[in-house]
Amino acid sequence: MRLILLFHVAAALAAQTFDVVHKKPLWPDGHGRIEISEEGVAFEAQERENSRRWTYTDIQHFDRISTKEFVILSYEDQKWKLGRDRAFHFVLTSGELSDEVMRKITMHFGKPVTERVIGDVAAPHDELPAKHLHSFGGCEGRLIFTDDTVIYATDRAKDAREWRLGRDVQAISSINPYQVELRVFENNRREFSRSRVYKFALKQPLKPEFYRDLKHKLYDLEQGF
Repeated sequence: MRLILLFHVAAALAAQTFDVVHKKPLWPDGHGRIEISEEGVAFEAQERENSRRWTYTDIQHFDRISTKEFVILSYEDQKWKLGRDRAFHFVLTSGELSDEVMRKITMHFGKPVTERVIGDVAAPHDELPAKHLHSFGGCEGRLIFTDDTVIYATDRAKDAREWRLGRDVQAISSINPYQVELRVFENNRREFSRSRVYKFALKQPLKPEFYRDLKHKLYDLEQGF
């Protein structure tokens, strides 16, 4: 039994390594390896000057776009962008950023994240067909509410989100039963801020009692924080 326990502890502490492409919009892409461990994330680039090592404290925001793609927002200034914080965009060419690896990251990270990979949803309390309103047009999907998350599931993979109450969600508001807004922690490049408002048009009404319970739950979590 002791040997089995030690094996599981060692497995939990083991680092995960992936071959990656470092996407650079205005320059040729780079290549290298990413290592994710309990200490943080390290990027070993083929061009040594592009290598980086971040503790979880050094990472401002983590965005899992898919199981093959993610973005790290650092605190590093970009002088040519007037000091704007630098984001590092990686695409995996080996392995995948699985749910298990993501859980390890969020456990040690301890800050809000952007989660676009929606897995199986356990015991939803309510589910409403909805349209996410973009600046121009929008996309259709479902708003799903569980004990501790709000999920927007849609066929447009880049617009799917899973927000954890008390970690990712700042506020929830509704001016009528067919509309709801969520203010969440997210790197909003267009507005140079660390929050974003998601506006949804609901195809079915939001029950007043459920909305009140949701607001109370979020308020209680904020008070606890």
